[in-house]
Amino acid sequence: MEQLEKGYNYLEENKYFFGEIPHERAVKIADYKFFWDVSDDLAPFGCEEAYIAFCELCDWLIDNPDTPIIDCFIWILESWELGLDDFNDEIIESENILKIIQDLDFYEDLMSLDYTVISTGFAQLILQGKIDMDVKNIIQLSILRQMNSHVLDAFLGTNEQCKYERYLYLRKLLDILEDA
Repeated sequence: MEQLEKGYNYLEENKYFFGEIPHERAVKIADYKFFWDVSDDLAPFGCEEAYIAFCELCDWLIDNPDTPIIDCFIWILESWELGLDDFNDEIIESENILKIIQDLDFYEDLMSLDYTVISTGFAQLILQGKIDMDVKNIIQLSILRQMNSHVLDAFLGTNEQCKYERYLYLRKLLDILEDA
């Protein structure tokens, strides 16, 4: 699968990512085509929520140049009426995921939040060439929740190929996160 082959250099084909010049370190670490594919719904920046999160982080960094990025994540979680303490290992437990799928608005309460968290984290990598250590766990939890079979089923239904591809993308995101 070409999208998952290591060694892709985004800057060879593009100068900008959503109007911003990507940091060289981000291009080196995230050297997979899927990572940069804004037209692939399974990729980290392939949906409207991801684009909005990227743009909001750009604006937030302009307005808060000396503020730790964790404050941005606190603001994001507060938008969903969550605190940092609420975003813990319990969110990746299957029973809690099933409750969201069954009782709440799955797309709004789980998918949108995870897309926002994941794309905000990787937007920091693109803009600054790093992801701050104090937000890596938050991003990792969202990625792990997205890898849960219940989430994959609710998101992609019976399309086994898409579920498999999404899972592979998420595995690579964990690798990128570790290196960032």
